[in-house]
Amino acid sequence: YYLQKATYTLNSLGFKTDVVTVPYKEEYIPGTVITLSPRSFTKVKEGRLITLTVAGHREDILIPNYISETLRNATIKANRIGLVIDTVMYEYNNDIKNGNISFQFPREGQVVKSGARLTLGVSKGSPPDYYIVPDLVGKSLKLGKNILAEAGLRLGEIEYEYQPDLLDETIIDQNFTPGMRVTFPASIDLILSKEEE
Repeated sequence: YYLQKATYTLNSLGFKTDVVTVPYKEEYIPGTVITLSPRSFTKVKEGRLITLTVAGHREDILIPNYISETLRNATIKANRIGLVIDTVMYEYNNDIKNGNISFQFPREGQVVKSGARLTLGVSKGSPPDYYIVPDLVGKSLKLGKNILAEAGLRLGEIEYEYQPDLLDETIIDQNFTPGMRVTFPASIDLILSKEEE
């Protein structure tokens, strides 16, 4: 239902209406009623105020500064103005408190349309004195990448080896020994399985 039709229908049934417009979201057609309160098919007295929540239109949004905010606050503020947090990345950062936003893209001051996607970097605080190499053997490449990122290490080169008994992209070897301490964010080379020769 578009707002005008919904308002007309409710008013003709003897109800008053109040409209709340929420920021644009991809999944809703702008100008349509998303929810009503009380909900549909609820018994109410004639003359009752019905609150209609309506999907907003795409608008220009000036990107605010989220640097040093907590991830939770940044997410709430972004959603409130119609931005979508698309990607969250973690990095060590001496200057930004652990758990707070260390970088953002698009940057502050850029103008985007409602529903635009944001990438936020979250500080993990000061880097450790050393990094511990995780054991990646037997894990999927996707999980291995996440474990490496969490450990502050990088994914190096990838080679493939025919292994018909293993699922595709299972890690079968790594070039640094698990448990080893390294003083720099090393790149870990991996050998992955492939099911077909």
